[in-house]
Amino acid sequence: MSRRRNVAASTTTTLQATPLTTAPERPRLETFVRSAMRQYGLTEQEVRKRAAEMYGSLEYAMQAMETAEIENKAAIERAFPNGYAEIQVGRKPKPGEEVTFSQLRDDLMVRVWGGDLDDCYCFDFVNRERQYILTPDDVKIYSVATAFTPSIQVLSIEQSLEEAKATTLYSHATRRDPNWETYIVHEGTILRITQKNRPDRFLNIPMRIPNDATLVLQPW
Repeated sequence: MSRRRNVAASTTTTLQATPLTTAPERPRLETFVRSAMRQYGLTEQEVRKRAAEMYGSLEYAMQAMETAEIENKAAIERAFPNGYAEIQVGRKPKPGEEVTFSQLRDDLMVRVWGGDLDDCYCFDFVNRERQYILTPDDVKIYSVATAFTPSIQVLSIEQSLEEAKATTLYSHATRRDPNWETYIVHEGTILRITQKNRPDRFLNIPMRIPNDATLVLQPW
């Protein structure tokens, strides 16, 4: 009996800790990588590299972005319980949207449209075929100074991100199309456009005024 008791006493059981969350299944990771490649115009190597740099691993990047997506969706549903119109900052004109042009030189025009922000307008540059292009190197844009604001150089959304050295996981996502570049400026802004060996040109961004807000003079 004593021998059996000694054997029993010397026998131990090793318990292994169970992780709180199991590792994501491989198909989920592959789906996440492919989705990121399509959405942000990155290669598989770039997705994996940025995920490791920003989050430590691809698994943590997937979990963080899925969590952020769920939280953003919940916040939008709380703010807009009856639904909302999707806002696309920096998009190009939609079919049928009112667009105006102004000629800068034979092969260059500036194109202006309303966009999705109530107090702003969008613009970009197009060639003679009316295809959007990157801002020519010799073209610079400045706002005209007012009594309250100084003149500043106006940068495109893409230039602004690059100047700020954006550190998000997909910092160059807006360059999916090499010719894609869009500007957003506040309504009523007066722009001064400079070109090499050409006089400065001025562009007045319109104001969004309700149809019934402007008085029309009638004959007496």
